[in-house]
Amino acid sequence: MKTYEDLVGDGGSDIVGQVVQLGEKLRFRLDKIKHKVALMSGKGGVGKSSITANIASCLADRGNRVGILDADLNGPSICHLLGVGNNVKLDMKEDGLEPGIGYQGIRIMSMDMLLKTTDTPVMWTDEDHATASWVSIMESTATREL
Repeated sequence: MKTYEDLVGDGGSDIVGQVVQLGEKLRFRLDKIKHKVALMSGKGGVGKSSITANIASCLADRGNRVGILDADLNGPSICHLLGVGNNVKLDMKEDGLEPGIGYQGIRIMSMDMLLKTTDTPVMWTDEDHATASWVSIMESTATREL
């Protein structure tokens, strides 16, 4: 097995090309979305998820198609707020992951959908690293596909 010190350039992985390709795919998908709203804060526990759920609900009430990307990796709650339990898993379709569907048809991508239970902590690493690598891939895929 090669170490990082043994690699020259990208080690033949074409990682830069892969990142560029994924960026183009993301840009193409985002261009189809007319309006994008980002809600964020530098502090936790200030109600970002509650406000997001309420804004999404109001927009859906007015007939808009709404999707939420819950980027909270440490305490995702948007699924709970919009009636999507963590038992709803993301479905792989031909063109990517299919988001979960919540209250009022709001489409949701959340870390919560990748956890076994609501009490399951996010596992950044494990002894064989296989799970952490898989979760990392799923996180980035979920982000792109919303």
